[in-house]
Amino acid sequence: MRIRVLDRYILRELASPYAFGCALFTFFLLIDRIYHLTDLVITKGVPFGLVAQLLAFTLPSFLAHTLPMALLVAVLLAGGRLAGDLEVVAFKSAGISVLRLFRPVLVASLVVSLATGAFTLVLTPLANGEFQRQLFRILQSRAVSGLQERVFNGMFGDVIIYVEDVSASQVALRGLLVSDERDPRISRIITAREGRLLSDEINQRITLRMINGAVNEADVIAATPPPEVLTTAKASTSGGAAGGDRYRHTNFRIYDLSLAVDAASRGRRESRNPGRT
Repeated sequence: MRIRVLDRYILRELASPYAFGCALFTFFLLIDRIYHLTDLVITKGVPFGLVAQLLAFTLPSFLAHTLPMALLVAVLLAGGRLAGDLEVVAFKSAGISVLRLFRPVLVASLVVSLATGAFTLVLTPLANGEFQRQLFRILQSRAVSGLQERVFNGMFGDVIIYVEDVSASQVALRGLLVSDERDPRISRIITAREGRLLSDEINQRITLRMINGAVNEADVIAATPPPEVLTTAKASTSGGAAGGDRYRHTNFRIYDLSLAVDAASRGRRESRNPGRT
């Protein structure tokens, strides 16, 4: 039996379980990510092509784990089959040592080690960077196209935005009313004549720039529940309204407000038409 034939034979025995194990382990690691990415297509209306690109950018980080795991499974399955069919005994009878049988396995291990190192040190950092940039582009497009006229838009978490008029290019905003509820101790209402949505792809940040407006701030007074509510064991004093003890009115020409990109990715939206009851 020639050496080349023996090597090819053992590599063929490893190939099938290796491919199966690699696909199975990768699917198990991707299944949670697939669920969230599918939610982007179904409920958020993100194009399937963009979501498929996000999925492709996540593969290198998972393959760095699944490649060596699949090789271990392939060696165990192929070695078990060769031993179960007494082929190892036949190789020994032909004068081939057990150590000689491990030579193609060592070659396959070296190739998988080099591939794993390439995925870990080179491809995964590049893919993670592209994943973040692609995700920011999706959030940026949703932030611009998601703002509707004369509707309270809550896609940015605790920042509620009302826009009187949106230009056809969806760049210029006119008649803005913003309720900044990120600090529960301060009631902050911002009004502006005009506004722009600015995107910083390098720092992955979306900024609402408001022009010619005013900021109205007041301390929040905690709500006092009725006496019968205070007698219960689980009484809560959360909530409240703006008080008049300290009030500040500030005019501005330009006011930049950073918007929460992670809130836009969750897609939390509370919209109410003020013209309806």
